[in-house]
Amino acid sequence: MKKVIILSLALVSVLSVDAQRKRTRTATSQGNVVVRTGLGINHVKVDPDLDPVYKSTTIDFNPSVGFMAIDNLELGLDFGISNTTSEDVFTQSPVISKTNTKATDVNFGVYVQKYFPLNNWFAFTTQANLGLSTGTYNTDNVLGSITSPDKMNSGNRNGVGGSVSFGFAFTPYNAFSLFAHIASLGVNNMKNDPDGVNDITNTTNVGFNVIGNINANQNVTTPLTFGCAWYFGRGLWKK
Repeated sequence: MKKVIILSLALVSVLSVDAQRKRTRTATSQGNVVVRTGLGINHVKVDPDLDPVYKSTTIDFNPSVGFMAIDNLELGLDFGISNTTSEDVFTQSPVISKTNTKATDVNFGVYVQKYFPLNNWFAFTTQANLGLSTGTYNTDNVLGSITSPDKMNSGNRNGVGGSVSFGFAFTPYNAFSLFAHIASLGVNNMKNDPDGVNDITNTTNVGFNVIGNINANQNVTTPLTFGCAWYFGRGLWKK
């Protein structure tokens, strides 16, 4: 009987230690894989009492894949698609005169993100990224019922940029997290090459943005971005 009690106590002790070891693994533990998706929407409308009127809408989709190289340090690759449509109305009567612009940019790059856990649910984050961008933009001039392409403001563009962003992550479940950037500091360079015009323009932007993010796109700032992250690793999806 004594041997049975000793063996039982030893088994309970081993199980307790093993359970404690498993509980020490979190979403940001070394070896986990991170899959992210982010969506940003930004709408601008300038409408004074008189002409002109300007409207612009930008939609960003930004997935990424990362790996926890060590506890609370993530290395990864990101990818993004940005679509912008804008309307710039010069006069509305007696004949409407405006320009319509559509632009699509593809972004890709690398990043490193550091977590600073506050508790089991919340953590501050700092992310540094470096990315490239390529895309096209097309502008049409509209005068009444006549639409004509504006080659001076249509063409291809390519850019490179880097930034440091600050934000937070909320993890309501072991392997699921919500995140957002609240401030960014960055720099980028964009080269515009209009169609049919031998006049390449280089633009460099440096800026600080509160609420939002910075990448290699045409502007220093991008829309406010919220996202979700799924973590895959040993024991994370167990109840």
